[in-house]
Amino acid sequence: MSGALLLNPEQADRHARVIFYLDNSNQIVFTDRRRLGALWLVENEQPIIGKLGPEPLNPEFKSDILVKRLQKHKAPIKAVLLDQALIAGIGNMYADEALFAARIHPLRKTNSLSPQEIESLHKAIIDVLQSAINSRGASVDTYKRPKGELGTAHSNFCVAHRGGKPCPVCSAPIQRLAIRNRGSYFCPNCQKP
Repeated sequence: MSGALLLNPEQADRHARVIFYLDNSNQIVFTDRRRLGALWLVENEQPIIGKLGPEPLNPEFKSDILVKRLQKHKAPIKAVLLDQALIAGIGNMYADEALFAARIHPLRKTNSLSPQEIESLHKAIIDVLQSAINSRGASVDTYKRPKGELGTAHSNFCVAHRGGKPCPVCSAPIQRLAIRNRGSYFCPNCQKP
């Protein structure tokens, strides 16, 4: 995920993709340097959001739902977590952090995970996302809060964007690899294949 929705910035920068002029003289500016975002103007949102998987912070998202969604996939777990049709809202950095917290290697075949590992991953997903919300998001690259301030979730990351730095648990150097064209960070000691 990249980009930001800014409320009344002093000046729209060259990465502004859309400016919404509101009736109360406010402006909302969508900036997206990496051009990964999309906007739709629709009367019915269901054709768009109806394709999304369950929201992890919804109280109805229980570990048995995650088990059912994961058990039939053979792809690496990291790639599956990023599939918004299976589970909505897990971004690249947060998938790395959840996998680290659950001690699961990002290349593990999804269907090889035990029910206990999926239960641990379920808890880790919720904890990581809630922590990120409490820290107002991660501003590693382009993310800003609506008034332009930075989030601080990245200061608590254990593995994401920490390639070469020591693991906070075992001090092994954090490694980076590409999984389906996405950078993935993990501890080779804490997250055995």
